Amino acid sequence: MKRGKDFKAPFAVLRQIGTSMEDQLVSGFARIIRSGMYANGTSLPGVRKLAVAFGVSEITIRNAVKRLCRDGLIAARPRVGLTVCAPGSRSWRGVVVGLRSSHDSGMYYANVLEGTISSALMRNGWLFARMEWPETSGGTDMLGPLKCFAPALVVASFPPPTMLAVLERSGIPFAQVWGEKTSTRALFAAKPCADSALAELAATLSSHGVRKILSVHEFLEGIDCGKVLRQAGFSVRPMRIHSLNGYRQPESMQRAALETFDRLLSKGPLDVDAVVFNDDYLAAGALSAFDRHGVRIPEDVRLATLSNCGLGPVHFRPLTRIEIDPIRHGIEIAENLLKILDGEDAPQKMNLEMTFKEGKTA
Repeated sequence: MKRGKDFKAPFAVLRQIGTSMEDQLVSGFARIIRSGMYANGTSLPGVRKLAVAFGVSEITIRNAVKRLCRDGLIAARPRVGLTVCAPGSRSWRGVVVGLRSSHDSGMYYANVLEGTISSALMRNGWLFARMEWPETSGGTDMLGPLKCFAPALVVASFPPPTMLAVLERSGIPFAQVWGEKTSTRALFAAKPCADSALAELAATLSSHGVRKILSVHEFLEGIDCGKVLRQAGFSVRPMRIHSLNGYRQPESMQRAALETFDRLLSKGPLDVDAVVFNDDYLAAGALSAFDRHGVRIPEDVRLATLSNCGLGPVHFRPLTRIEIDPIRHGIEIAENLLKILDGEDAPQKMNLEMTFKEGKTA
């Protein structure tokens, strides 16, 4: 296929349906490439020309291209551009299925972590196929599609108990990444570890005379800030904020935190010395409420949060935070998965360490 003004979109992207334009682009290109319409090595137009041809934004095209590259259907090379990788043009060593709950589909950490793992596995000859586990699914209806891949390994990320139960009964080898409970049948389990970072946070809070802490979370997933801080001698009051219905993650968490703290602050000042969040979107929502009610940080209350590396809430003072690095974690997990796939000795458990960053809010 020729580049340039002669290019015509091979399918339509519709705005009036429930499926996002990005998803339509990914499924459309996947369908026509797998059908053989485009031969292996066919050159595609650049992002700008594709955006014009399909009537969508350039960022939508870029996001779709990233997913198609991750799925091995398109290759993006400097000075060469986009080329088609038709099925059968590469011999894969086998298939690894990435299985994730639909609840986490909009979460930055989960998406970057999976993308990093996928890229590393595919560079080493393993085709990575992503499957989404419906929130409402009991799981038995997912076994058929899962077995169709004949996977060498399933990577279950942030698995709910139903997912683990089905995988344990299936006989399919699997590895687990995060999750409230660790399956004893997982070949490998990677869990977050914030103990050392939380110890540094505790020392910082103690140095400022903090005694009473409000520990805010939506789900714990192995990071219970309140438990560690309580063990350090603080008086800790836990508070769970439930995501709002009608919004996708992470907006539902941010709005829920804004509404919750708006109600609390309308009744008067918080009776705590510090607030610690185990999610940066909860912290972002609370910060909006603090600004609305004139609460000064750290003069009125001190604040710290878990935060994705490079993507924490914006505040005029640098936030005191415990950083989670999805790229570093993804590389570490992928290295261990490759050892398992190659039949080498590999540790059964891995701690995904976090880093304390002292800002100006705690």
